[in-house]
Amino acid sequence: MDRAERADMLHREGYNCCQAVACVFAEDVGMDMATMYKVAEGFGGGMGTAKGVCGAVSGAAIVAGLLYSDGNYEDAGNTKAKTTKAAGTVQRKFVEEAKGLICKDIKTGNNGGPFTSCTDCIKIAVRAAEEVFGL
Repeated sequence: MDRAERADMLHREGYNCCQAVACVFAEDVGMDMATMYKVAEGFGGGMGTAKGVCGAVSGAAIVAGLLYSDGNYEDAGNTKAKTTKAAGTVQRKFVEEAKGLICKDIKTGNNGGPFTSCTDCIKIAVRAAEEVFGL
């Protein structure tokens, strides 16, 4: 089972979209699944309202920070640009395929129906992250 399929399975088990994406990369960033689950919890459902950024792409952005940041807030410019560029590249790839960035727009922007299902958004975010992060 590849990461995208594992993320879909986690979502079907009750993980929100952000948790499903972030948790399949937990091992890659040296974090245990329970901690990643907690970190990503507030970003699901378009940050809890379906009016914010899709949780799936938010999960990928969390992974970017954990992969590229050196944690040195006194010299954040050292890694911030790389993190931001990687997260932005994932976001652009996601938008091209999912037809949106805001959860509500993705779910209802196609004449009241979804452009892309949550399942597909999760898979798109995982595959974009794998490609951009080289994983």
